Amino acid sequence: MIHILSNIFSETLDTENVVLSEGSEKYYRLERKIGNFNPSRWLDAVWEPDAGMYVLPGGMDTLDTSGDGDGRLIVTDLGTATAKNPKIRVYKGGEQVSEHNIVDPPCGVVGLYSETGDTRSAIVAVGAGSSVYIYKNMRAHFKYCLPHLDAHPKEREIWHKAGLEDEFNVSTLCDDLELLMNELGASYLSPRTLKLLAMDPNLRLSFAEEYRRIPLTKANVVTMVGVARKDSWNDPASSCLMVGTESGEMLVLDPRAFSVMDKFLLGWPPVAAVSAGLWAGDGQAFVIGREGDLGVLKKGCPYQPWDKLPAPAVAIASLGDGIAIAGMDSTLWGFSSKGEKLWRLWLPSAPLDLVTLPMPQTGLSLLAVSLASSEVHLYDGKLHVDTIKMMEPVSAMKFGKLGQEERAMAMVTMGGGLCVKILKRTADFTIHPAASSPSESTGRFAIPKKTRLFVEQSIRERAEAKKMYNIFQQGILRLKLNVAKSAVRVLATGEEVGPYPVTLEASILGLGPDYLIRLLVTNVSTGLSDTGLFLVCRDENADICPRVVDLPLLPSGIAIPITIKARPRDQLSGNVKILLCKKDRTKPIAFTNVLLPACEEETNV
Repeated sequence: MIHILSNIFSETLDTENVVLSEGSEKYYRLERKIGNFNPSRWLDAVWEPDAGMYVLPGGMDTLDTSGDGDGRLIVTDLGTATAKNPKIRVYKGGEQVSEHNIVDPPCGVVGLYSETGDTRSAIVAVGAGSSVYIYKNMRAHFKYCLPHLDAHPKEREIWHKAGLEDEFNVSTLCDDLELLMNELGASYLSPRTLKLLAMDPNLRLSFAEEYRRIPLTKANVVTMVGVARKDSWNDPASSCLMVGTESGEMLVLDPRAFSVMDKFLLGWPPVAAVSAGLWAGDGQAFVIGREGDLGVLKKGCPYQPWDKLPAPAVAIASLGDGIAIAGMDSTLWGFSSKGEKLWRLWLPSAPLDLVTLPMPQTGLSLLAVSLASSEVHLYDGKLHVDTIKMMEPVSAMKFGKLGQEERAMAMVTMGGGLCVKILKRTADFTIHPAASSPSESTGRFAIPKKTRLFVEQSIRERAEAKKMYNIFQQGILRLKLNVAKSAVRVLATGEEVGPYPVTLEASILGLGPDYLIRLLVTNVSTGLSDTGLFLVCRDENADICPRVVDLPLLPSGIAIPITIKARPRDQLSGNVKILLCKKDRTKPIAFTNVLLPACEEETNV
């Protein structure tokens, strides 16, 4: 049953019973003051105790999947213990509008856009098993599969030896595999070996005969999915898809071609991640692992470990310019964007999920923590500002746009119920202290952050004036010395200084896999170009022909066209770097990069 409650009597402040009628039924709501908190910050929109959904943290998201302006709630349902039928459920306005079955249990779901400014480019990505399922308009669009892993050398050798034997002995094979499992552990073995050892001894022979001559591989598994804004702050903005694997890798996929843009080796399987900034610029992603490992990822840089929490992490959420992490030891940690521990809170009970409540209208960014005591606590930093009482503990939460309401929070309880609450536009999360005497009220007042920084900087400059002056003098002397050395080196080698008056313009022709790179070489000087100019092509994952092109004398202002054939070596996009060189110079004069698009695999019909 779905209870749709209106916002009548929303301004009730004291304890009272309000009777709401809908048809012939009557619904009762009891509003009570809890401590000093205002009970009228939230409106009840949906409460469906018999929804029958079982969701873990990260298994919910909100997205306008059809581009009509109404936000939908996407939920990945794990199914019950008896009926293992995982599925994706889509809700609109409190009612389920579609349902999609999936093969493997999902580890998470995210919504993103492939194009900036285009609401019809909405994409839903669901990680399950060894694949990421991509839905467009809630229809199957693409399936990204993780590459297989190499099995352990000793295990591969045992299976290879069994495949070469004419008189096969399954008992010897099982004994060797059991010794290997006792030596390495079950986590290092392939599913084929684990299934064989778990079988009834009477069924092992047929299974081994069927698979002993097939090459041994080990499937990788998706552990998490996340998003990172690509190159724009406009909404909706194109975002990259982040995929974590059981082998301890983090992949960043392009939202259009779903090819690997960046790859990071963590050494441990990530379970959750949040991003800050633009990934194409100075953006970064904060990642946590099962055992409490914490680190940061930046484009073009290796993985940087930060710290290891004393207990495994439950969830991670962004908090202003930092992050917040809920731990299994009933703690809530606050970290800065540089990895510094800012604060730690002890929660009343064990946390189950953690989400961010951004409110740009008021400039606040709150944290919502669901607890095992059937409560949801809201924090402004480390200050407790509100409490939501629930009928059951909440296992997963998501704050975002549902329908036309921008500030809705969807919650799924551990009993399978669905609850949606709407945050009032007039909600005030300021905690007003109790009345005090005039002497107590004339205390410290809040100093703006910029003013505090300015005062601290002024005090530091006055206290360390001599030291700062010496540092400045050392810096300017070092700069003068470097400039003098560069000038001497240029005079000694006879190198030309300044930009060379030849420009390169590159464009790609063709649909793939064979491309033509069309170059326009233009002399922008007033006279003829120098002799001895030539082009050199350096490839990454591409075949180039020709690699070296000699250039004639270039007249002034006339573009000389040159074509180069290129073909990517595999399904990944290729990169070609074209250098303009001169025979009497050791360094290139100019260069340009050309990115070959990824092409689809040829299919014979």
